[in-house]
Amino acid sequence: MTHKSWLGLALLPVLSSTAFAQDVDFSGDLRFGFASLDREDRNGLNSDDSQFNLRVRAGMQWNISEIYSAKIRVAATGNDSDFSGDLKFYTELPAGASSIEPGDMTIDELYVRARYGNWDHKVGRFQFSNALVGVPAKSMSRMNSNSWNVSWTDGLHSQFSAGDGWKYNFIIEHATEDGPTTVRRSPLNYQSSQSRATYYASVDKSDEDGLFLQRSVDVTVIPSALYYNGVAAGDKTDYVAVSARLGLQWALRGESRFVAGVEVGHAPDTPTSAAMGLPGSGDSDGNAWQISLNVMDLAPGHSIGLVHGENDAGWLLSTDFTNNQSLTEFRYNWRPMSRHLFQFRLREREDLIQRSTAVRKRNDVDYYIRYSISL
Repeated sequence: MTHKSWLGLALLPVLSSTAFAQDVDFSGDLRFGFASLDREDRNGLNSDDSQFNLRVRAGMQWNISEIYSAKIRVAATGNDSDFSGDLKFYTELPAGASSIEPGDMTIDELYVRARYGNWDHKVGRFQFSNALVGVPAKSMSRMNSNSWNVSWTDGLHSQFSAGDGWKYNFIIEHATEDGPTTVRRSPLNYQSSQSRATYYASVDKSDEDGLFLQRSVDVTVIPSALYYNGVAAGDKTDYVAVSARLGLQWALRGESRFVAGVEVGHAPDTPTSAAMGLPGSGDSDGNAWQISLNVMDLAPGHSIGLVHGENDAGWLLSTDFTNNQSLTEFRYNWRPMSRHLFQFRLREREDLIQRSTAVRKRNDVDYYIRYSISL
């Protein structure tokens, strides 16, 4: 059965229903802006690049009953040098990419949802992220469609909301032989049929009014996907990673709040240093961490945040943090009105360990100015 077929089967009970739609909701968002990058590359050369970026998403949700609903959304991304507008039904991301290619369109949501009691189920194509709270909200383990990117999760998501505020998430994510639908870094590979299902579980609680703004622990298991000596060698094992987040908040003057957060992650089995192109023998390190400091509503609608994180070469799950790199970012958010957001970001990234064949570490300094409108 093809990937498109099982998505179609997921929608079949809805499409064949004799009941008429009780309500249809339309949604969408538009994000545009300017980005610039200065790079000192590993080969000793320097380069710079700048471009105007755009992302457009438009969706429709059919509220069939108090329990069942279905949603479809189309997303497109592009820049000032490439926007072909070709409609493609992506079943995986292009190799090594964090998004569909600029100038292309795809369906990034296509699911049936059932909500009853304390349960919430989705099957099909959907969005799911688990980020550390803050102005620059980032994740070490799971993030769909960050920045101008378009990515998604294919599979099943079940959430149980307990009466004490804790939420329990369970995801079975489908990948194809060619790759996943969200960022997973090499030498993770999906040639083995056992690796096509990724298993994810998290326990989360947020308290908007309390000291503990966020508490979260999650685990990701990808069977037979880690080619620890490199894909060409063929040796593989399971890839398992655990991460945890803690966010605290304190009231300041007026509506202002100080928010501090930390996330740590660890993968016990990692690729060798040689497989990652790093000097030395043995396995690469599999740790990841970030610290976020923020002042929310410094003035009404204005927030600032600073985040610093480091991601070892053996941590292969993060969309926001490239493995074997450190990241430091400042971000400013301004909400001039409801559903409008202006953002400025200044970021620096640098290799943690110089690669064996490199003449120096890569260092990137970039910034963007962007505006988002939600409908």
